[in-house]
Amino acid sequence: MKRYLALPLLLTLVLCGCAAQTPPPVSPSPAAERPRALTQEEIDRVNEAFSPLAEQDGVTYAAPVSCFFTCYYDDVKNINFSDFLYYFPGDGTLSAEDEAESNALKALPGYPWGNSPESVPIHRITRASVDQTLERYAGITSADLDTSSVPYLEGYDAWYTFTSDFGPGCFVCTGGQVDEAAGTALLWTDQREDGSRIELALKKDGEAWHIRAHRNTADDALLELLAGLDGKDIGSVSWYGPNDPPEAEELAALIRAAAAHPADHSDLTLNGSDTDIIWTLDCYLAPKNQGAYSEDDALHLQVGLEENVVEVFGGSNLPQGRVHLEDEALYQLIRTSCDTSDDIDQEAYAACRELTDAYYDARLAQVGESGFVSWELTCFREAGQAPALDAEAYTIGAAFRTDPPERAPHLLAGGAYVDSQLRVLGLDWQATYLVTIGGQPAGVLRLEEPTDEGPLSHFDSVEALRAALWTPGEEL
Repeated sequence: MKRYLALPLLLTLVLCGCAAQTPPPVSPSPAAERPRALTQEEIDRVNEAFSPLAEQDGVTYAAPVSCFFTCYYDDVKNINFSDFLYYFPGDGTLSAEDEAESNALKALPGYPWGNSPESVPIHRITRASVDQTLERYAGITSADLDTSSVPYLEGYDAWYTFTSDFGPGCFVCTGGQVDEAAGTALLWTDQREDGSRIELALKKDGEAWHIRAHRNTADDALLELLAGLDGKDIGSVSWYGPNDPPEAEELAALIRAAAAHPADHSDLTLNGSDTDIIWTLDCYLAPKNQGAYSEDDALHLQVGLEENVVEVFGGSNLPQGRVHLEDEALYQLIRTSCDTSDDIDQEAYAACRELTDAYYDARLAQVGESGFVSWELTCFREAGQAPALDAEAYTIGAAFRTDPPERAPHLLAGGAYVDSQLRVLGLDWQATYLVTIGGQPAGVLRLEEPTDEGPLSHFDSVEALRAALWTPGEEL
């Protein structure tokens, strides 16, 4: 009979850094070559090896292995590094004594956590700690990963994270099988209500078992739903920005085509990095014209700066997967959702150019410290007249640029948004008008609540109108 170390026992020995004796070589039998199911004792040992919690000196913290269970991946080398480090047991928190390190961190481009590292708890995680964990559980190092999503200081050879809660990743094994001839193992959790489960794939390297993939089978169910989506399945489509969303039939066709090109890709982020979500689209898989729609029925599509990558996930009534599709047409549809053509009456603008430019130069000076470096006029069109006041109003608008352009999405506030060129629009949250009186540029009017009667309907005298206008030299 072939002798072997039980997989969970071997896992426990290897993952705990203990040596295991190699069983004597024997000739495999056909029965031994077939995958075998794990016993309950082995399952218990797997769960002990993969416990998400560890304790030292009476303090409970996230066990390093739990970091492999904070996201899903088909190849461990594609693990989302930001998610991996989110609850990583770090190498200390920056304090007042770490002034030089804090200043270096604050100087990083796009530093995302406020004006001062002292204002939030910043965790230091050294490369040595990360590589030790990666080598122990996956047989790789940080050099095999894309680490660009997490702030890093070369002088300290460390990454930095901010985590204010405690929620380490967890994998609770309820079954599995091991193919000793192939040197592979597949572990899984209980099935969810939608029939999906989490699977953990392992590969034997020498005498060590290493993590190779952490998958959510709901991804397959979600891809199947996307591949069969029809316009009649979509009750409503919405997105942010000034344009009408696509029709259900057009969107369904684009999603079906994109579903044929799934990609193994890290999740998009919301942490102030270049992998952040910027443009989104929501469609609701429910009957049409039902009025209100529930988030439980929503299919969320979101994209960032990486060309042609679309992330998709659904509400609680849909398969609980998260997939990434590589498709130019669907990506461009979402990325250009906030694009509009300029609407400029060139003749009217030319007559009022000096005042218009003075206003936007003043706005640029006001927001320049945030990182804006230039502006471009996007709108100058008639908005209304007041014959009794001999006055006329023009709606004006501008787009602002940053240096570098990729900084723009991180400077949004209020109703501001970015177009596909990474220009910020809607920076003026108030409705803004250039006003002429007696045919001459008089000032800029900003209204919090425009009326259907037009911007000049608020005023019954020229004096009242002039008093409400901004003119060059005044503070905004």
